[in-house]
Amino acid sequence: FNLRSDTNEFIGAGDAYIPPHTGLPANCTDIAPPDIPSSHIAVFDAETQTWSLQEDHRGETVYDTTTGNQVYISELGPLPENVTSVSPDGEYQKWDGKAWVKDEAAEKAAQLRQAEETKSRLLQMASEKIAPLQDAVDLGLATDDEKAQLDEWKKYRVLVNRVDTLNPDWPEKPSQL
Repeated sequence: FNLRSDTNEFIGAGDAYIPPHTGLPANCTDIAPPDIPSSHIAVFDAETQTWSLQEDHRGETVYDTTTGNQVYISELGPLPENVTSVSPDGEYQKWDGKAWVKDEAAEKAAQLRQAEETKSRLLQMASEKIAPLQDAVDLGLATDDEKAQLDEWKKYRVLVNRVDTLNPDWPEKPSQL
């Protein structure tokens, strides 16, 4: 009975001529393995000359119930703790012990974070538009068109700053006059 050299797991039966006064070839035994149920593999212990059955989930993909991330099984043995074979149905899912359910709190937190990032980005953009226009006004070099643009961009920046990120309603950007 042939064994895999690194794990001593049963890989098949075969016949071999064994010359007198020699031992068995490497990685084999003449002790028959037990019946092997599905999802298991027989592993031979050369020290005790016995077989044991181990769970074999290699090649399976399961999902971590704390993160929802895929976990590829590549080792012999039972499945790790906190995994399921059921995949989450998308973003913002959490495991309730039996199934994936929508995680409303995580979704709202992500939406709030995205709205805060958008608000910050829009305020930065408005400030970058305002700075050279304000310089022109401060130096007395601004045209009427630049003064009008400055007023529009300042108004826009105030409106963006007032946006409630829990329920964002973004103002329209000023048109380029």
